[in-house]
Amino acid sequence: MKIAILSTIENYEWAGTEEVWAQFAKVALQEGHQVMVAAHWRVARSTQAQSLKELGLQIIERRPFRPTRLYLAKERYWSDMGKLQRFQPDVLLINSGSLFDVLHLPALRQFCDRISVPKVFFCHFVAEGLMPCERERVRSFAQTIQNWVFVSKHNHQLAQRQLAQQFHHAEVIVNAARLNLTKPLPWSSQEVPQLGCVARLETRWKGQDVLLEVLSQSQWRDRPWHLNLYGVGADQDYIQQLIQYSQLSDRVTCHGYIRDIQSVWQQNHLMVMASRGEGTPLAVLEAMMCGRPTVTTDVGGNREILSDGETGFIAETATPYSFGKTLEKAWEERDCWSAMGSAAHEVAKQYAQSNPAQQLLDYLVTIPTNS
Repeated sequence: MKIAILSTIENYEWAGTEEVWAQFAKVALQEGHQVMVAAHWRVARSTQAQSLKELGLQIIERRPFRPTRLYLAKERYWSDMGKLQRFQPDVLLINSGSLFDVLHLPALRQFCDRISVPKVFFCHFVAEGLMPCERERVRSFAQTIQNWVFVSKHNHQLAQRQLAQQFHHAEVIVNAARLNLTKPLPWSSQEVPQLGCVARLETRWKGQDVLLEVLSQSQWRDRPWHLNLYGVGADQDYIQQLIQYSQLSDRVTCHGYIRDIQSVWQQNHLMVMASRGEGTPLAVLEAMMCGRPTVTTDVGGNREILSDGETGFIAETATPYSFGKTLEKAWEERDCWSAMGSAAHEVAKQYAQSNPAQQLLDYLVTIPTNS
């Protein structure tokens, strides 16, 4: 079977969405399928993507469409995407960072309209806040898609509500951590509680601004703790400014992107993330696999993978009041963090055993027959 993957991600070298298609491509290639991926040139040149070439992955560097010189831009863009069309795939997997990526990538929308193969829209993120002016455009595109995959029940249900449209051919495939440990990592020996936030530096969705506001409050200034931020993103400068504004420069460390996730959780006791929107976050599943509890918000699949008070703590919303109240509860129960982390590890192992990459492949191989 020939499987084409179209990645919508731009402006990042790698992201959780890319980790998912990479795991899937590895499984498909090992089972003898042909796989071609069209991805932004930064993703295509990443070490993660290049490492799959040894297994036979074919990679197209998708250059951004910049209509400053319209004719030349079109010629180069369609030359790149034409390679995907000439591949003559049996199915096209649109690996989309969100439900509304297509709104910001009109050239990709045109390509999806042009290529006449069964399409599967793999949606990694749906959040509240779809604007009325966006709804009809997304709805129009959604009506051209025959099959859907979501990473959480929450995202599936929210997408249907936002578009007032039922997706009859939809699967929910929950992500799994990119590592599989037989037991939790040893508990960090550091005396000062280490709070870790592994997320893109993008406050609109990851809520580092809310987290910093909570930790700048008077009750937290008198407590021993240190916050470690891991990730890169567009709000890097803004977050540094917030740290200085909140007078937390000696309490917060920005580490950048760290690929070795075990080294992160060897140093930290608690995952903290005041998300305003999620799919099912790989970062939380990885913290769970490493044996660390999480404080987060009731968005995306968080409540589907975490049990409040057992494997983590879930705030109702990403506001300083709500998240602050939940973080306060977690602090009061910090003697339970290690036991909660061990329970979280067992849950993460169950998701790993479900083998989501294989689930996705099993679903895709049925698409050409059913279409």
